[in-house]
Amino acid sequence: MKRLNVLVEGADDVRFFERVLVPFLAERYGVVRLVPYACLRRVAVDRLIRGFTRLGESYVIVADIDAEPSVMAKKRMILARFTEVRQTRIVVVIMEIESWYLAGADDGFLAGCGIGVPASTDDMTKEDFNSLIPRRYVSRVGFMLDLLDKYSLERGAERNRSLAYFIRRHAN
Repeated sequence: MKRLNVLVEGADDVRFFERVLVPFLAERYGVVRLVPYACLRRVAVDRLIRGFTRLGESYVIVADIDAEPSVMAKKRMILARFTEVRQTRIVVVIMEIESWYLAGADDGFLAGCGIGVPASTDDMTKEDFNSLIPRRYVSRVGFMLDLLDKYSLERGAERNRSLAYFIRRHAN
């Protein structure tokens, strides 16, 4: 059975992947394992990747573009940090994972929160996202989970280029 190992940065990424992308990816790969890597040492990540390669398992490392000026610059940064990763295994989220949360959210839910339906979330930062959280939410995580109810990957791909790229790359 095939297995895909998805290295994600942190808890928000894990939450998004568990609720939205693991079911999609499991159709192709069968087993999908999420590995948060932001708090792991460089050596530990390299060992993981070496292990995946030795076992013949697929992997992808997902990283927010953050302050890097381009996707290639972010990929170069990842390649410099982890010596075992291959460039073709890196997917860069534009701008940050929060943009993927909002991209596929239900239009009715957004309207109910007083949030305009975005044509694109490609330029959305974590700070932009946080400014949209309605006051009734005492927890950022609660809002994020509600965004994932009735989430549409198709709608998300229309509103975020990097999510569309990820879906296309792993659809077949």
